[in-house]
Amino acid sequence: GRDMTIGALAHWLTEDEIIDPFEGAEDWQRGRIVAVGDPAARIAEHPVRWLRYYRRAHQWNFEVDKAIRDVSLEPEILNQVPPEAIASELRSALLDCASPGAFLLDLDECDLLAVISPELALQFDGRPAGPVRYHPEVSQSSHMILALKWIASRSAHLDDRERNRALVAVLCHDLGKGYTPAEKFPAHHGHEESGLEPLRALLGRYPGLTDSRGRRLAEAVCVLHLTIRRVDELRPASRAKLYGKHLRAKDFPVHVFALAVGADSGGRLGQGARGDEVTRRVEADLEWIRGQCETVDVGALWETHKDDKERFESERHQAWARVLRR
Repeated sequence: GRDMTIGALAHWLTEDEIIDPFEGAEDWQRGRIVAVGDPAARIAEHPVRWLRYYRRAHQWNFEVDKAIRDVSLEPEILNQVPPEAIASELRSALLDCASPGAFLLDLDECDLLAVISPELALQFDGRPAGPVRYHPEVSQSSHMILALKWIASRSAHLDDRERNRALVAVLCHDLGKGYTPAEKFPAHHGHEESGLEPLRALLGRYPGLTDSRGRRLAEAVCVLHLTIRRVDELRPASRAKLYGKHLRAKDFPVHVFALAVGADSGGRLGQGARGDEVTRRVEADLEWIRGQCETVDVGALWETHKDDKERFESERHQAWARVLRR
């Protein structure tokens, strides 16, 4: 390709020679992302290259050449890029970078992140993640970086589709914190519910970032990532409501959901093992809740109350609550 020197190589088969007009082999050996010629000209030709330079650097653990970092183009040039192309870069960064959050931080530092996602940019504006006793990493940007790094390593056993869903859920789990008024800091009360609107805005802007199941998972993780960790403290009626509203679907991805919730705990300074513990506990709690509720003969309740939907739903809820008493 014409965008990076390391891609501007060719093998002359008949002469068995490497054609390297831009010294790309040396840049590869030195671990550098260098543009072919003037980086501003390359970016002006195809603005998505601005994202790709940084994404490749983080994917391969390379350095970004200073000439790329010093490009003086207006970040708004990225508004010319089709949403599908930006979604592809973000998706690749999540799947292929050991630290997707470090990639996002790089984009924020060169003012690109606010153009492609104001919702994500607020995660990197220096706001606190929460009270220090809960978030020793202090800043929300550090929490985001640690949480994404945690899920990137813990989701390696999943196929790419499930792994994408887990990563997107963690990417979006705290978006509500970006809208907490400064006078409320360091707390972010209610950020779970307030995160739904920016989550839907981000995934609506880039539908190629994940699929419909990924969007549903992201919403569930956003709303439940705190509540689900204290199921033992909930009354049976509250557990029943939780099951009916969020956990009832036969194909609910229990393991992937638990991993994403675990990332919120593991994405704190020195608490990686805590994330593993939370994942195991959440998965066990969800399996128990679902197993207990599935023993209720909902079909029989429907036959008894099918002429009174409100009565049926009330009886079903009470039946779930009864089996969810520990």
